[in-house]
Amino acid sequence: MRSLVIRVIGVAAGLTGLVALRSLSLVPHGAAVPHAVLRLSWSARPERVEVCRELSDAELAARPVHMRLRTECSGRFASYLLTVRVGDGTVLSDTVRGGGLRNDRPIHLLREVQVPPGSQPVRVSLARIDSTAAPRDTSATDVGALGDRAQRETDERRRRAAEALPGRLELDQTTRFVAGRVVMVTYANEQRRLILTNGGIP
Repeated sequence: MRSLVIRVIGVAAGLTGLVALRSLSLVPHGAAVPHAVLRLSWSARPERVEVCRELSDAELAARPVHMRLRTECSGRFASYLLTVRVGDGTVLSDTVRGGGLRNDRPIHLLREVQVPPGSQPVRVSLARIDSTAAPRDTSATDVGALGDRAQRETDERRRRAAEALPGRLELDQTTRFVAGRVVMVTYANEQRRLILTNGGIP
């Protein structure tokens, strides 16, 4: 008899839970979103900022043979100033850096700002804060194995520069914002430019 009562109570509790869950699924979860969202989302490598100089003959002579390269470079990875304007106002201004302790990892950017509905101009600027100058290619002045190493280092600098964010990126485009919808700004690595997509909003 006692087990029957326990079963009845269990069934009743289960039915009550199902009814409550069903009723919750029918309750409206607040009013419609009154704003649109501008989302900036991309991953890209920061540029390596290097300061290079040519060593004198005396400096080269004081170095071990395997370290006698005419050009010596030191550096760090760049920081960028991100500025976003919608309409006539600035909605975002921030400094972005690469990940990791030395900021040498890719920049994984994700920023969102609320925007009122309507057609408005969007201006996004990403500008390198650190100054840099491209080193002169001196690999031809080195000979033998050192010349090969100098050429490899020059090629590596060129490869890094081609894969990294440019020193300045700008997007200036008018688009229509719709309440509850997202307009996206991304970075196209192959084209090396910012792209705006509005999800097919007419």
